[in-house]
Amino acid sequence: MVPMSEQPEVDVRLISPGYLHAMHIPIVRGRDFSDSDAAGRPGAALISEALARRFWPNEDPVGKHLTLTFSPDVVREVVGIVGNIKLDSLDETRPVDTIYVALAQVTVSPGETWRSFGLTLAVRTHSDPHGATSAVTDAIHQVAPDVPVVDVLSMDDVIAQSMSPQRFNLLLLASFAGLALVLAAVGIYGVLSYTVRRRVREIGIRMALGASHSDVLKMVVSDGMKPILIGVVIGLAAAFALSRLVASLVFGVHPTDPLTFSAAALILITVGVLANIVPAYRATRIEPVRTLRED
Repeated sequence: MVPMSEQPEVDVRLISPGYLHAMHIPIVRGRDFSDSDAAGRPGAALISEALARRFWPNEDPVGKHLTLTFSPDVVREVVGIVGNIKLDSLDETRPVDTIYVALAQVTVSPGETWRSFGLTLAVRTHSDPHGATSAVTDAIHQVAPDVPVVDVLSMDDVIAQSMSPQRFNLLLLASFAGLALVLAAVGIYGVLSYTVRRRVREIGIRMALGASHSDVLKMVVSDGMKPILIGVVIGLAAAFALSRLVASLVFGVHPTDPLTFSAAALILITVGVLANIVPAYRATRIEPVRTLRED
């Protein structure tokens, strides 16, 4: 017998017929468990695609046999291959090698029952899952009145719990990013207002020589947007270079997603334009004659 330390490590899940259908886990090849996979019948097992590629990369695993550590005397036949799933979190990048065993074919120690370990019941509904909780609980109690029903969660709840650390980190980063954006807008406004005050005489002379209000507005906004655009380019380059650091914080979006980068750049440019508007508008209100007299 192979020592425990040398045995391959895989995830083993005990399921009953209908579980894969309820969880929408596809059967890639072979068959699902049925009521005929009961105690006393030949042992059956399902394996994930990842496990099939690992142990039988160039052959069909259906029909092959395997044994498990907790029941080494039972030889189980691989009757089907199922799709890979994410076991712990949506941000898992590598599929887990998984073996599914028929629950009815697994025995427990004498004096123990499956109630000692606890079971998870998966129910698929066509309505609000929380609204079906009482009906499912009543059905369980009709079969086993003394079995407690605890930790009732919808799939949305399970997903939310698995992603809560990432969500907290992203909310924290978003808060700091929002604060930085506000400070940047205030800073741009302050610097541009100061610049306009320093250029009152220049603007007055330009207007006295025939520059229109729109010309002054374009000049001030253009001068104010140049450093902003340079900063956006530098920021996007730095964000692209550091995208791997946030890869574990996002799901369903590539760290270098063009749409995300474009949206961020657009937001920054929009904030910059808005911060430029008020000082630029004030510049157009300068009275050339009065400015030249004061000078």
